Amino acid sequence: MGTYRTMARRADAGPGPGRGAGRDARRGEQQLDALGDARRRDIVALLADGAVSVGELADRLPISRPAVSQHLKVLKEAGLVRDHAEGTRRLYGLDPSGPADVRAYLDRFWSNHLAAFAEYVGEDAVRRRSGAPSDKAGRGDESERDRS
Repeated sequence: MGTYRTMARRADAGPGPGRGAGRDARRGEQQLDALGDARRRDIVALLADGAVSVGELADRLPISRPAVSQHLKVLKEAGLVRDHAEGTRRLYGLDPSGPADVRAYLDRFWSNHLAAFAEYVGEDAVRRRSGAPSDKAGRGDESERDRS
Protein backbone atom coordinates (compact mmCIF):
# COMPACT_ATOMS: atom_id res chain seq x y z
CA MET A 1 0.00 0.00 0.00
CA GLY A 2 1.46 3.35 -1.01
CA THR A 3 1.52 6.74 0.59
CA TYR A 4 -1.09 9.31 -0.26
CA ARG A 5 1.51 10.99 -2.50
CA THR A 6 1.84 7.80 -4.54
CA MET A 7 -1.93 7.51 -4.74
CA ALA A 8 -2.13 11.15 -5.82
CA ARG A 9 0.23 10.51 -8.71
CA ARG A 10 -1.91 7.57 -9.79
CA ALA A 11 -5.06 9.66 -9.52
CA ASP A 12 -3.43 12.47 -11.51
CA ALA A 13 -2.75 10.03 -14.34
CA GLY A 14 -6.43 9.90 -15.25
CA PRO A 15 -8.58 12.76 -16.44
CA GLY A 16 -9.80 15.00 -13.67
CA PRO A 17 -13.16 16.73 -13.47
CA GLY A 18 -12.99 20.14 -15.10
CA ARG A 19 -10.09 22.48 -15.68
CA GLY A 20 -7.61 22.99 -12.89
CA ALA A 21 -8.17 19.55 -11.37
CA GLY A 22 -4.40 18.95 -11.32
CA ARG A 23 -3.79 22.27 -9.55
CA ASP A 24 -6.45 21.43 -6.97
CA ALA A 25 -4.86 18.03 -6.39
CA ARG A 26 -1.39 19.55 -5.96
CA ARG A 27 -2.76 22.21 -3.63
CA GLY A 28 -4.70 19.57 -1.71
CA GLU A 29 -1.54 17.50 -1.37
CA GLN A 30 0.34 20.56 -0.08
CA GLN A 31 -2.41 21.18 2.45
CA LEU A 32 -2.36 17.57 3.65
CA ASP A 33 1.40 17.83 4.03
CA ALA A 34 0.96 21.00 6.09
CA LEU A 35 -1.63 19.28 8.28
CA GLY A 36 0.62 16.25 8.74
CA ASP A 37 2.33 17.97 11.66
CA ALA A 38 0.52 17.69 15.00
CA ARG A 39 1.41 21.26 16.06
CA ARG A 40 -0.05 22.65 12.84
CA ARG A 41 -3.24 20.71 13.44
CA ASP A 42 -3.31 22.19 16.96
CA ILE A 43 -2.93 25.67 15.47
CA VAL A 44 -5.73 25.05 12.97
CA ALA A 45 -7.96 23.82 15.80
CA LEU A 46 -7.25 26.97 17.82
CA LEU A 47 -7.90 29.19 14.80
CA ALA A 48 -11.28 27.54 14.29
CA ASP A 49 -12.47 29.66 17.24
CA GLY A 50 -11.43 32.88 15.51
CA ALA A 51 -8.46 34.98 14.52
CA VAL A 52 -5.65 35.38 17.05
CA SER A 53 -2.11 36.74 17.22
CA VAL A 54 1.10 34.72 17.23
CA GLY A 55 1.57 35.60 20.91
CA GLU A 56 -1.88 34.29 21.83
CA LEU A 57 -1.19 31.04 19.99
CA ALA A 58 2.21 30.69 21.68
CA ASP A 59 0.54 31.19 25.07
CA ARG A 60 -1.83 28.29 24.35
CA LEU A 61 0.78 25.93 22.90
CA PRO A 62 3.93 24.37 24.36
CA ILE A 63 6.12 25.94 21.65
CA SER A 64 7.88 29.26 21.20
CA ARG A 65 6.62 32.28 19.29
CA PRO A 66 9.20 31.77 16.52
CA ALA A 67 8.05 28.15 16.16
CA VAL A 68 4.40 29.28 15.95
CA SER A 69 5.40 31.81 13.28
CA GLN A 70 7.14 29.09 11.24
CA HIS A 71 4.09 26.83 11.46
CA LEU A 72 1.81 29.70 10.45
CA LYS A 73 4.04 30.41 7.47
CA VAL A 74 3.65 26.81 6.24
CA LEU A 75 -0.11 26.89 6.81
CA LYS A 76 -0.38 30.23 5.01
CA GLU A 77 1.66 28.99 2.02
CA ALA A 78 -0.65 25.97 1.85
CA GLY A 79 -3.67 28.28 1.70
CA LEU A 80 -5.16 27.14 4.99
CA VAL A 81 -4.50 30.31 7.00
CA ARG A 82 -4.57 34.00 6.19
CA ASP A 83 -3.57 37.04 8.14
CA HIS A 84 -4.52 40.67 8.44
CA ALA A 85 -3.28 43.68 10.34
CA GLU A 86 -5.38 45.03 13.17
CA GLY A 87 -3.70 48.07 14.64
CA THR A 88 -0.15 47.09 15.50
CA ARG A 89 -0.97 43.37 15.68
CA ARG A 90 -1.14 40.78 12.95
CA LEU A 91 -4.02 38.36 13.41
CA TYR A 92 -4.17 34.90 11.87
CA GLY A 93 -7.34 33.04 11.02
CA LEU A 94 -8.48 30.14 8.89
CA ASP A 95 -8.91 30.76 5.18
CA PRO A 96 -12.54 29.78 4.53
CA SER A 97 -11.72 28.61 1.01
CA GLY A 98 -8.69 26.60 2.13
CA PRO A 99 -10.29 23.21 2.76
CA ALA A 100 -11.88 23.18 -0.72
CA ASP A 101 -8.64 21.93 -2.32
CA VAL A 102 -8.22 19.18 0.27
CA ARG A 103 -11.79 18.13 -0.35
CA ALA A 104 -11.29 18.17 -4.14
CA TYR A 105 -8.16 16.06 -3.68
CA LEU A 106 -9.99 13.48 -1.54
CA ASP A 107 -13.18 13.57 -3.63
CA ARG A 108 -11.23 12.28 -6.61
CA PHE A 109 -10.49 9.05 -4.76
CA TRP A 110 -14.05 8.82 -3.50
CA SER A 111 -15.40 9.32 -7.04
CA ASN A 112 -13.13 6.56 -8.36
CA HIS A 113 -14.31 4.16 -5.65
CA LEU A 114 -17.97 5.02 -6.24
CA ALA A 115 -17.58 4.45 -9.97
CA ALA A 116 -15.91 1.08 -9.37
CA PHE A 117 -18.66 0.09 -6.92
CA ALA A 118 -21.39 1.12 -9.37
CA GLU A 119 -19.71 -0.94 -12.09
CA TYR A 120 -19.53 -3.97 -9.79
CA VAL A 121 -23.18 -3.64 -8.76
CA GLY A 122 -24.22 -3.36 -12.41
CA GLU A 123 -22.23 -6.43 -13.39
CA ASP A 124 -23.56 -8.37 -10.40
CA ALA A 125 -27.15 -7.47 -11.34
CA VAL A 126 -26.55 -8.75 -14.88
CA ARG A 127 -25.08 -12.00 -13.53
CA ARG A 128 -28.03 -12.49 -11.22
CA ARG A 129 -30.55 -11.94 -14.01
CA SER A 130 -28.72 -14.41 -16.25
CA GLY A 131 -28.57 -17.01 -13.47
CA ALA A 132 -24.76 -17.00 -13.33
CA PRO A 133 -23.28 -17.27 -9.85
CA SER A 134 -21.88 -14.06 -8.36
CA ASP A 135 -18.17 -13.83 -7.53
CA LYS A 136 -18.91 -14.19 -3.83
CA ALA A 137 -21.08 -17.27 -4.27
CA GLY A 138 -18.53 -18.78 -6.63
CA ARG A 139 -15.72 -18.40 -4.12
CA GLY A 140 -17.88 -19.82 -1.37
CA ASP A 141 -18.76 -22.90 -3.47
CA GLU A 142 -15.10 -23.54 -4.26
CA SER A 143 -14.22 -23.31 -0.59
CA GLU A 144 -16.89 -25.86 0.29
CA ARG A 145 -15.56 -28.29 -2.34
CA ASP A 146 -11.99 -27.83 -1.13
CA ARG A 147 -13.01 -28.74 2.42
CA SER A 148 -14.52 -32.08 1.34
